[in-house]
Amino acid sequence: MYQYLNKQRGVSLIEALISLVILAIGVLALAGVQARQLVETRTANSRAIAVRLIDDLNERMQLNTEGVRANNYILGLGAIPGALDCTGAACTPAQLATFDLAQWRANVATLLPNGDAAVFRNPADTRQIGVLLAWSANEGKANSTAALADAAYTAPFVVGDAATIAAGANCPVTAICHLVYLQP
Repeated sequence: MYQYLNKQRGVSLIEALISLVILAIGVLALAGVQARQLVETRTANSRAIAVRLIDDLNERMQLNTEGVRANNYILGLGAIPGALDCTGAACTPAQLATFDLAQWRANVATLLPNGDAAVFRNPADTRQIGVLLAWSANEGKANSTAALADAAYTAPFVVGDAATIAAGANCPVTAICHLVYLQP
């Protein structure tokens, strides 16, 4: 009987160690799922902000239809329009469009991480105006600001027919983009 007990020594310890390893792997997996969920929540929040910003620009364009007809609501990625202050002074439709774009572009830069925007006429249907919003795809990395600022705007953002995307409205390689066509 004494020989049988000697052979069984340490088995409980090995079972406990295996259980701890399995538990540690489970905890690490849960931490990974939680981190991924946090990233997805941030991305969903940024998309909701992008939708609100596009709605804001659409409302601005509906209030200035003359500026829309004259193609005054055109903005390239990286462009920062300078404008008169039309809050207290009378402005022409072109000046109001530039003022609207300047205010809207400032909101994009403030509300989206490394936000950028382009507004362009749809070449396939000139009644439509395309709005492309881009923001940093790697929100959690320290170098995300430099990555989006230095990105080459060459990767096309394809939604539907790629021919409808203007040359100046390509999604940066390091960005998440949201493209909407408006018909104000």
